[in-house]
Amino acid sequence: MIKLTSSIPESSLDYIDGYLFEHAPSPWIVEIDKLTGGIVLTGYFATQSEMHNKTFQLKDELKDILEFDFSKENLQDTDWKNSYKKHFKAWSYNGFHLVPLWLKDDYEIPANNHALFLDPGMAFGTGNHESTRMCIEFMVDDTNSKICGDSFVDLGCGSGILTIAASLLGFSSALGFDNDEDAVRISSENACVNNLPNDVQFQVIDLNKMNPSSGKFDYVAANIQADILISNAEKILGLSKPNSVIILSGILAKEVDHVCDCFKNLNPDSNIQINLKLMGDWASVRITKSDCS
Repeated sequence: MIKLTSSIPESSLDYIDGYLFEHAPSPWIVEIDKLTGGIVLTGYFATQSEMHNKTFQLKDELKDILEFDFSKENLQDTDWKNSYKKHFKAWSYNGFHLVPLWLKDDYEIPANNHALFLDPGMAFGTGNHESTRMCIEFMVDDTNSKICGDSFVDLGCGSGILTIAASLLGFSSALGFDNDEDAVRISSENACVNNLPNDVQFQVIDLNKMNPSSGKFDYVAANIQADILISNAEKILGLSKPNSVIILSGILAKEVDHVCDCFKNLNPDSNIQINLKLMGDWASVRITKSDCS
């Protein structure tokens, strides 16, 4: 295993964070030293070829923003596993727990709480990103309030975290779509890790090619990125039932007004309510339609 590291200025953190989110799955990780405030971009690679390809892509796309000065280190397998695991911690919110799989036997789940177990080493998303956490927080609050209905769909399921969470939270049917076959395969593997029933399904479907025959849902989640949410706003709304909830995430805080305006303008005469969550530099949007509140 090969490890690359480069210091990055705080002024470039938003750009790096956005790049990593848009290019998930990514071998890159941002590390912030809480004592010194120093920020380091770290990459882990299995081969020289992978290292060269991913580094070229990173430098090429961000060449007008910053330059990198990478140092290189060869790691033993045991070093890699420990280095990778230290970045992913368990977290909880109102009775819902996301727990690294290697802590399953040691992490105590209180009675009547829900736990999602995940091995980040096999995932296209770990649940630690602010965008994912805010989605889950909205979902937990809504299911606790019993206002969600029965059917759930995740547009761009990645590692399947939101779809799995939906099933654990009580949706009778939960679907995850992604245009990446590997994402769908890994989502199914993660569902098996959590012993989920057969009513949790994952399918390879491109959002751009979805149509009304895909059905309508009580709860729609789209944790993608602002420009894709805006360009597919009409389609996302079309997948939601008249009384429904839509969660939009993967949005930089500075872009959230643009996203909200887009969805409002498509429903000028509808009874919709919009709520926001902010976490760090990221925002999530909760849209309730008609009688939902």
